[in-house]
Amino acid sequence: MLTLQEEDFIYKHAYVPEHLADYVQSISGAEAFIHEGCICFAHSRHLIFIGYPLKDPDMDIGKAYESACVRFRPTTVAFIASSIPSEIGHTEDCTEDMYYRLDLPLRPLSQDVAYMMRRAQQELRVSDGIFRDEHKALVDSFLSERKLGPGHHEIFDKLPLYLDHSKTVCLIEARKGDDLAAFNIVDFGSEYYMFYMFNFRSLTINAPGASDLLFYEMARLAETKGKRAINLGLGISPGVRRFKEKWGAVPFLDHKSVSIRRKTAGLLDRIMGLWKLT
Repeated sequence: MLTLQEEDFIYKHAYVPEHLADYVQSISGAEAFIHEGCICFAHSRHLIFIGYPLKDPDMDIGKAYESACVRFRPTTVAFIASSIPSEIGHTEDCTEDMYYRLDLPLRPLSQDVAYMMRRAQQELRVSDGIFRDEHKALVDSFLSERKLGPGHHEIFDKLPLYLDHSKTVCLIEARKGDDLAAFNIVDFGSEYYMFYMFNFRSLTINAPGASDLLFYEMARLAETKGKRAINLGLGISPGVRRFKEKWGAVPFLDHKSVSIRRKTAGLLDRIMGLWKLT
């Protein structure tokens, strides 16, 4: 369990969504720890190791990872970092992407974006919201339209738990009359960044520009809270990248994710592991 001092340390230095302890704990059911300057999450014999150092960018990630494995003795690991150290051995399910960042304040809007904004403002009302059945219906519709793995379904199923558990998350919604047209989930759990976590929009309500209007209001809210940038998450697809780039976002950090199966270490292996880390 994180101490108040550790929570404050994460808040001051968080720069990727995986640094948000409430988010990852809600989604995974694992417990957060800070280990040698990195945050990781442990549950049973599974470890989620976030290889983005909270403070020292030049630290030895491979050494910190091996030290965490000695401490938590996992048999399976999800390893996320900007690069994968060769010494961690055989890996599976490798994925690569990049995080996108939008610096604040917003730059002047292009003519196309400004037009969509004006159009949306004539029809839609934006406000804070609470996750209800109508929000779940938009999530379910999103899932039905895309071929996503079970991991994505598990994340989306846990959104209500995340929204209930986190003190820094916020739901912003756009309505056409009484009907829910779209909503964003954002998180303010960093001194420097706001995190753009999720966007869902209705496939049945005709509301052009709803996502643009929500994005604009989200950025304005981040500015009022003193944030200097928004981490917009991963590129994911050409369409998602184009949407982020039209607002001025740029890729700023590599994201690599792998799965690792570790053999069960005996007493001698653990002693040797501790010796190597000294």
